[in-house]
Amino acid sequence: MERAFLYGDLIFETLLVQHGTIPHVARHYRRLAHSAHLLKLDLGNLNEEKFTHEIHTAVTEFSIQNPNISTLRARFVLYRDSHGFYLPNSNISKYHISIFRFEPKTPMEPLKIGLYKEQCKAPGPLSNLKTGNALVYVMAAIWAKENHLDDALILNTNGEIIEATASNIFWQKNGAWFSPPLAAGCVAGIGREIFMEQNKVIEHPCFKQDLQHADACILTNALNPKRTFKIQTD
Repeated sequence: MERAFLYGDLIFETLLVQHGTIPHVARHYRRLAHSAHLLKLDLGNLNEEKFTHEIHTAVTEFSIQNPNISTLRARFVLYRDSHGFYLPNSNISKYHISIFRFEPKTPMEPLKIGLYKEQCKAPGPLSNLKTGNALVYVMAAIWAKENHLDDALILNTNGEIIEATASNIFWQKNGAWFSPPLAAGCVAGIGREIFMEQNKVIEHPCFKQDLQHADACILTNALNPKRTFKIQTD
């Protein structure tokens, strides 16, 4: 995994596992395959069936060592297995699977979220992918903790709010749901995709005042489908 460590040359999927079942596994593989295509990663013989089988195998091995844990978090990392510096010698890929215990939390009160302004995220074709280039999220999460907040909102280079550190955002006003468009630079989340299939959502640039004056604000991701939040004023 040398290139993954040195250059963040990887993509990953984080999947929920409940009682041995992986919800939306086909969506996760489809996103992984799309991301691999954009990054010119050769999937080799990895298809949806093998992807699912390998995760189930890792879950089974973990469960043998850790019985009586019904809900897990799986992380599937696909990385370019090649020598070279910025220019790789090949596009061959390998993968690594990690399994963790996971305890879903449903806060009684809305999450307190602030606006992280120290580093912005540039929109572009790669900004929608879950890659190893995640320092903006790391630093935003540290900033949130230092400021006694539950999470932080990320800005793009146009000054628009696009997402939280590990979730997509939606807000509701006068009965209508809104969310930042993918073109703004947010990750193409699985939770986002599902929410937009279940609800009529208008893609619209998001600014602080939109969230301050919203009737409801929620975060979505593959592990936590719906959590409410309230943006904190400066």
